[in-house]
This record gives sequence, C-alpha cells and structure tokens, in this order.
Amino acid sequence: MSGVGWVRRSHKRSRFVSQLAIYAALSVGALVMLLPFAWMIGTSLSRQADIAMPRLPRLWPPDPSFFNYTIALNNLPLLRYYTNSLIVVGGSTVGYLFFSSLTGYAFAKGRFRGKQFFFVAFLATLLIPFETRMIPLYLLMKDIHLDNTLLALIVPFLVGGFGTFLMRQYISTIPDDLIQAARVDGANEFLIYWRIVLPLCVPALAALAVLNILWRWNDVLWPLLVISDPHKYTVTLGLANEGKSQGIYTGVALATATIAIMPVLVAFLFLQRRIISGITIGGVKG
Repeated sequence: MSGVGWVRRSHKRSRFVSQLAIYAALSVGALVMLLPFAWMIGTSLSRQADIAMPRLPRLWPPDPSFFNYTIALNNLPLLRYYTNSLIVVGGSTVGYLFFSSLTGYAFAKGRFRGKQFFFVAFLATLLIPFETRMIPLYLLMKDIHLDNTLLALIVPFLVGGFGTFLMRQYISTIPDDLIQAARVDGANEFLIYWRIVLPLCVPALAALAVLNILWRWNDVLWPLLVISDPHKYTVTLGLANEGKSQGIYTGVALATATIAIMPVLVAFLFLQRRIISGITIGGVKG
C-alpha cells in the first residue's frame, strides 16, 4: 500500500507542477498582450506625450488628465461615426444571423441532391482571402450603385462560410424526430426553421452575434475602399482617416485609438464566454 500511495502522491505532484507551468506560461502570454494596451491608455492620459515621448514606456503618466480626450472629442464628429457604426453592425449582424442559420438548417436537415458537395464548396470560400475578393466585390457594389453607401458595408457580409458552418454543426445536434414530427403535422420547411429550430439555436446565435459584432466594428480595409463620403465614415474609418491630423500629437492620437477600441474591450470583458463558445461550438458534431 505504501508503494501505491507513493505513486499516487508522485502523480498528483507531477500534475500540480505541469498545471503550474501551464498557468505561468499563460500568465506571461497574457501580460505580453496586455502591456501595449496598458501603455496606450496610460500615454493617452498624459499631456507631456504631445511634447516628447518618455524614453522608457510608463504604464501610468505623471500628469494624468483627460486633455487629449477633450481635444479628440472636439475635433472629430464621433457621434456621427458611432451612429454609422451602429447601423452597419446592427444591420449586418441581424442579416448574418438570419441567413447563416437558414443555410445552416438547409445543410443540416435539408434533403436535396448534392448537399454534401454544395456544403464543401461553400466552406471552400473560407480558403479565399478577403483581399483576393475585395476588388471584384467593390466592382460589384459599384455596378449595382451601392458604393459610397452604408449598404455597401452591410450587404457583402449578410452570409458567410464560418456562420453557415457553425450553425450547421449546432443544428445537426437537434433530434431528427422533432423535425420529422413537424413535417408530418404539415408544417413547411420555413415554419419548422422559424418556430422550432431557431428558438433552439439561441446559444449558437448569441456566440455568432458577438463574433460578427467584433468583426464588423473593427473592419477598416473594406470601408476604406468603398466609402469616400466623410459623413458615412464608421468609427474605425473616421479615426483612421481624420485622426491622421492628430498624428504629430502622440497623446491625442492614442486617445482617439482608445476611443475606437473601448466598446470592443468592454464587449469582450462582458461577453468573453460567448466568444470562446463561438470558437469551440463548431466542434459539437461532425
């Protein structure tokens, strides 16, 4: 018994050491990721940063004030930028959830020829970088007269391979007997999707919504290409374009950057579980 007890204690000790090493490595990684953000916020609160940057980065300024934020808010029409961003993020998220769940239901429970082929072909679009599709997509927006409109920031992102894959994987876990019983009762496919499937997909829809909000809020490249009217700038585009005039003032430039990312940081802090579930939920069923 003493030998068995020694083996158990040794096993527990090795597990403790390995977990401690993992936590230490993760803590170092988290610290490396957080330090630039802490430096950005700390420097944005310093008036001296507009004159000369300190040789050594400081996480907290010696003269903390909201002077740089006041300059940024007075010089930029942030209310208009935020309104445009909310319209784009809200419209694209609602459409993305609807079409992704609808196509996911078709691939998960639909009965038609070539379903697997079309599903694989749909997923293959994930292998095509957006930069490759960007110019043809811009020409399409121009041909249908949507360039330089907020619709150009919404329509191209109403459906995507990732959302369809995630929803298909989740809907596949819904029992087929439930779908078949509704079909026997005479319900059409859209009614089954709307009344039965969609209410059961709330966790997946919530995770997908959070991810899409983060994607669309942070997007700069596509709005920069398709929007030329300053009145239609989103937050990230407006601060990237008009904020260039503050480039010589480091503190003001960092204050505008902090204003741009603050909603995303707050959303991540409150919804990080949804974000993690959105990344892992696609593996619930093959």
